[in-house]
Amino acid sequence: MKNILLKLLIALSSALLLIILLFYTDSFDDLLHIIRNAEVHWLAAGFFCTVAYWILDAAILQVVTVTMHKSQRMKDTVRVTMIGQFFHSITPFAGGGEPVQAYIMTKDGVPPGFAASIFAVKTLLHEFIIVAYAIGSFIFYGGVFGAKIPQFSYFFISGLIINTAFLAFVILLLVKASSAKKVLMFFCRILAKLKLVKNIDAMEMKIDNELDSFKKGALILKADRKTLYKLAVLQILQFTFIFSVTYFIQLAVEPSRVSFTEVIASQSIITLLSFLIPTPGAAGGVEGLSYLFYGMFFSKGSILPVIFIYRLLTYYSNIVFGGLFALFAPERPLRQVTLLE
Repeated sequence: MKNILLKLLIALSSALLLIILLFYTDSFDDLLHIIRNAEVHWLAAGFFCTVAYWILDAAILQVVTVTMHKSQRMKDTVRVTMIGQFFHSITPFAGGGEPVQAYIMTKDGVPPGFAASIFAVKTLLHEFIIVAYAIGSFIFYGGVFGAKIPQFSYFFISGLIINTAFLAFVILLLVKASSAKKVLMFFCRILAKLKLVKNIDAMEMKIDNELDSFKKGALILKADRKTLYKLAVLQILQFTFIFSVTYFIQLAVEPSRVSFTEVIASQSIITLLSFLIPTPGAAGGVEGLSYLFYGMFFSKGSILPVIFIYRLLTYYSNIVFGGLFALFAPERPLRQVTLLE
């Protein structure tokens, strides 16, 4: 439990730093002005987009689970989804969600191998769609962003290379798992020399199990093209909702003729680049990237307050609502999580 509190404190530290910045840059008065004069219904629409993101995340998990395991209650899927949102938000690279979610699903009767496979496939789908979304955004708006944001192309290419390398590695898992294992073991041995991995044999066994689970799950979905297309559509809708939050904040605080698709495109690229940031919730990185892009949509004095509102609606809400699910879950994930690390 102490470990959870420490992670939570680290995650919330970005909010504290942002509040300090608001004070020291005279943006706190702008924040108060925005709060007093904002169109509340547009902010509510922005929060609805976050809720829709959660609902679609649960829908995706439900489809994947039922396809592989044939049995899963939707209310259990919603609980697993929201607990995952909490642990994603407080762990580096959002890497703590899946192990906890898999643990909860096994407690609910899903075999461990299926649980691991479900989240491996879901992660692959998530990564593939965000890369495709960002490439599409670059094709249509890369020139616009490049003209307004210094070194934009370098940022985008760096993010694209790293994310594409991850996808290429996943494809290698499917085509030639033995080669993928060699790559993973190479990095594990480096980590062992750095004393970051204690038991290399246990790690190798874990890698074997994960690779086997992933391949089985991927092959099941590969054989069901109709389900794959359905999942792709749901994932695109999920991203579109969360990317829309900034647009509704803009309508709430500075109504003007801003292109909806341009805002969506900018958020997709921010998301692509934020995957490279190791802090919980990509803290610091998301704020910095948002500051670069929001200059295109908001007046200078409003940028920091808007970033604060955006993070409240899309990130800290995950911690609050996901934390409530985690706190009252019958599987007691807050107590068991240390056993999973």
